[in-house]
Amino acid sequence: MCYNMSGDDMKTEIHSYESFGTVDGPGIRFIVFFQGCPLRCAYCHNPDTWHIGQGKTVNTEDILTEILKYKSYFKNGGGVTLSGGEPLLQLDAAIALLQRCKEHGLHTCVDTSGAVFDEEDADKIKQFEKLLAVSDLFLLDIKHMDDERHRELTAHSNRNTLAFARYLA
Repeated sequence: MCYNMSGDDMKTEIHSYESFGTVDGPGIRFIVFFQGCPLRCAYCHNPDTWHIGQGKTVNTEDILTEILKYKSYFKNGGGVTLSGGEPLLQLDAAIALLQRCKEHGLHTCVDTSGAVFDEEDADKIKQFEKLLAVSDLFLLDIKHMDDERHRELTAHSNRNTLAFARYLA
């Protein structure tokens, strides 16, 4: 869904924002809920974020403008969290937005299931290296360690999630 506009500004599809989140990372957080998720978790608290094409298309610079309105509240370890849905479905836009956040001295966090990680895709690994460079923290949501149980809960294997855990380690 995301595509390059000019420089680092991209269009991306988001579901919504939360300006004073307190459970998606340390301190007070600005949460960007990305639209789209490959998992279908039985206990999902954001099922309205599952489907691409049902969110709002915005420029990453416009998201940054919204974030910066709340910068004074991020003292004492707060910052920005990308969540969803699955923010890494729109990896290029996530990287561009986090890069801009880092330029403004903001703490950055990615809340992800890791389901889109593919350890065998060299091009994607290069993108994930860029993501690591602009991310201070990952909240890796491992739904279940047992693959069969994970499939029952999400309709997908945990293979990529566990591979992403190893990659982050």
